Amino acid sequence: SVFNPTDFSADQIVSAAALGGMKELILTCKHHDGFCLWPSKFTEHSVKNSPWKNGKGDVVREISDACKKHGIKFGTYLSPWDRNSKDYGTPAYIEYYRNQLRELMTEYGPVSEVWFDGANGGDGYYGGAREKRNIDRKTYYDWENTRKVVYDNQPFACMFSDGGPEIRWAGNEGGVAGDPCWATLNRDEFAPGIGDGKRLNRGDRPGTHWVPAECDVSIRPGWFYHASEDARVRSPENLVDLFYKSVGRGATLLLNLPPDRRGRIHENDVKSLQGFRKVMDATFSNDFAKGAKASASNVRGGDAKFAAANVLDGKRETYWSTDDDQTTPELTLDLGKPTTFNIVSLREFLPLGQRVEDWALDKMADGQWVEFAHGTAIGSRRLWRGANVTTDKVRLRIVKSPICPAISEFALFLEPDWARTSSPELAAVSGISKAKWKIVSYSYATPGGGEAEHAIDGDSKTLWQTHGPDGEHLPPQEIVIDLGEDVNIGAFIYLPRSDGTTRGTVDQYEFYAGADGKSWGEPAAKGEFGNIRANPVQQIVNLKNSATARFIRFVATHSADANHIAVAEIGVIGK
Repeated sequence: SVFNPTDFSADQIVSAAALGGMKELILTCKHHDGFCLWPSKFTEHSVKNSPWKNGKGDVVREISDACKKHGIKFGTYLSPWDRNSKDYGTPAYIEYYRNQLRELMTEYGPVSEVWFDGANGGDGYYGGAREKRNIDRKTYYDWENTRKVVYDNQPFACMFSDGGPEIRWAGNEGGVAGDPCWATLNRDEFAPGIGDGKRLNRGDRPGTHWVPAECDVSIRPGWFYHASEDARVRSPENLVDLFYKSVGRGATLLLNLPPDRRGRIHENDVKSLQGFRKVMDATFSNDFAKGAKASASNVRGGDAKFAAANVLDGKRETYWSTDDDQTTPELTLDLGKPTTFNIVSLREFLPLGQRVEDWALDKMADGQWVEFAHGTAIGSRRLWRGANVTTDKVRLRIVKSPICPAISEFALFLEPDWARTSSPELAAVSGISKAKWKIVSYSYATPGGGEAEHAIDGDSKTLWQTHGPDGEHLPPQEIVIDLGEDVNIGAFIYLPRSDGTTRGTVDQYEFYAGADGKSWGEPAAKGEFGNIRANPVQQIVNLKNSATARFIRFVATHSADANHIAVAEIGVIGK
């Protein structure tokens, strides 16, 4: 009965993505809760038993049809973990899962991409039983035969998971690829939920398989819609910044758009997408290299098939290349007149692999070449974004390549001044002022660097942490804070560390509010910060009931990836 969108519109959802310039939409057909957005024949936990459209609705059908209408590709996400199925953790669930996968692969037309995430068991309500079920990540899903369902029915679909097989996770949920980000990976060393995030972020060179990265990130702090986050949608400038840090490093940008309870993409999200598209169109509508004269230090066999001019024709299938022994050649564009640009786009001819390891860009100034950019790796696309460059000649130098290069694009663009504003991170919520706050007590703090005061100092870079030299300081760990006055509290804030590691990040908690700092009663909030390991952003938890309190107590009952806890900030939001 919970699933009952009041004004569902597949057309509005898909058109929002299409108008934002997206090329594909992947629908979360079933998440970890096990609820199916299509009338699956294999479970009662689906839309067929919801009040929406009197049980006659099919979200997957409507979204796939809307994708066809708007000319974008359609993909599916089917969570391997199912917190509802009574059979999860047994062989019977694998048969169930494959049956559902087969439904999606056979009943909704062409599928471009199939998403398998790394969620592999844990707490759930399995057939009504509130318990924890663990599985062997390497063997339980029998991925070889599970993937065969896709290969047999959608042979052109690419499959995503930590290590592919066709597309890999970028190792974070911040939308940022490594620099460099190699498209190759030692694929057999990874499986869904199993893998080194740092390696996934940069890839392996050399690597055994071609598994390019896909950078997933939400347009909001979390992956699901919350009205409290309507003012925390990523700005167009932030989305543009993510574009250059994903697509601009040879990866794909996968942007999460959570529908609201109406069954639509919220107006704030749509506005941000439109702003993003406006910047993209203004930047990439005019290639200032068009009409230039291209010349190179060497052309393979002197053959026009490999001419320098091929980098200017806008075709991915043509390219400039050199003789085998010419691995550090140069390619020059004569623009004919002084031209201003601040974006350079480079592409390699991918059927021949990712060849270039280091490159540099030079401009002609006062009769001499002056380097203005250099980098590592090109691959599918490399976008250099910098200060304005004005010159009549620009040169690409291949600094290092194990074999002769194959370059299919060398383009110049100008991002307009009005679009070159700052690219702020996702807006944070500051909560009530901490000017009067004092630490009353805490369980432990790392000597010489983990002081408890760091939890309320307003500095996201300092940490209260409990990693002591005298042994492990495992959760639970707690801190009690005097707010200095009575406050009507509606929610509390936990800010995890943001230094590139998840060590000590709290993922389960209890929060108390009290009058005297001694008597606490039942927790005002208790639970887990879902997905915080992969998406370590500010957490805002609404209290079950607002509470007027002078003191608060935060208890970290479990942490991720470590034998201690780490807190950047604790805060509260008034009711």
